[in-house]
Amino acid sequence: MEAAAKLEYSIASAVRLPLAQIVTWIFLIIILALIIKSIIDLISWRFTKYILTDQRVIIEKGLIHKEMSYIYYDKIVDVVFSQSLLERLVSAGDIQIFGGHEHTPIILENAPNPQRIDKLINQLISGDYEMSKVSRDDKAPREESVLKRHSNKFKRLK
Repeated sequence: MEAAAKLEYSIASAVRLPLAQIVTWIFLIIILALIIKSIIDLISWRFTKYILTDQRVIIEKGLIHKEMSYIYYDKIVDVVFSQSLLERLVSAGDIQIFGGHEHTPIILENAPNPQRIDKLINQLISGDYEMSKVSRDDKAPREESVLKRHSNKFKRLK
């Protein structure tokens, strides 16, 4: 107790604040830092898109600095799906997609409905899933889907 009292006295004399005020300021700074980090994470999450076409997985990130990464299905070697307890409660999760090269994997962080996305990626890799043509009305002529047009626009030359 005597050592704690001496420590408090030395801190208080150096800072000229009582220990209770020091602890209060430390907690306020920690809470403010957590709030700022949460806002930054929310903005980052809001400006991240995961797009699955019939040819590749595309990740678009950024508000000011835009970044896009993608991997073709025929280059995917492994897909790893993970969910924490909190992510299970909000139906989110992380999906890591590994290609056949030594670069880091493409990660779909906090993706909504990750089981469905994982299943869809595996179907697209194996060729079991076919992107259907979109039509809202049976009488209207069927048009090519936006995903199909986008994919055809950026098709890799073979």
